[in-house]
Amino acid sequence: MKKLFLVVTLLVCATLGFSQQDAKAKEILEKVTKTTQSLVSLDAKFSFEMNNKAQNIQDKSSGSIILKGKKYKLNIPQMGLQVTCDGKTIWTYMVNSNEVTIANLDESTDELMDPAKIFTIYERGFNYKFFGESVEGGIPVYNIDLTPQKPSGDIQKIKIMIDKQKMLIRGANMVGKDGNNYTVSVSQFKTDGVYNDSDFVFDPKKYKGIEIVDMR
Repeated sequence: MKKLFLVVTLLVCATLGFSQQDAKAKEILEKVTKTTQSLVSLDAKFSFEMNNKAQNIQDKSSGSIILKGKKYKLNIPQMGLQVTCDGKTIWTYMVNSNEVTIANLDESTDELMDPAKIFTIYERGFNYKFFGESVEGGIPVYNIDLTPQKPSGDIQKIKIMIDKQKMLIRGANMVGKDGNNYTVSVSQFKTDGVYNDSDFVFDPKKYKGIEIVDMR
């Protein structure tokens, strides 16, 4: 589960002030922050891949996420996983075993494990530097490198690609200290969709014979 959220949230972090950072990167990321904060909601489809050459491991999957403030709904069909969060409670449903785990959302949780902060991975705990422009999947993007300010943690380096037109993060590549390299690509954005608060609450009654593990 930790690996899953690390993969998904390569695009994640809290929004704080900018200081002592690359000027060009600062300008771009301020625009990304402004764009993200202006959205009522965000619906995105993404793919991710994990490679570990030393262990000859290559995993590929895809999914979707809907966000509305601190609320979100994450779905990864290939893994049989659905995660629903109303901003206070988080439901993790494993489709294959028909089991849901319910827990309180811990505000102290590492931001790299919180998909609610998706598309703003660049600020807390990172130094960042502008590394030019390129075209990814036919989309012009800005490239910015992130390096952790503290040596502890799982991340060695992250490269993020920002859609020049939409000013949203389009993808990310991460080099992990454990030899795992992750790539996340966003294939589709929909913004300002209308979602009710009830859309972010998991209802066990809809799943016959479901096993409930309540950890609150």
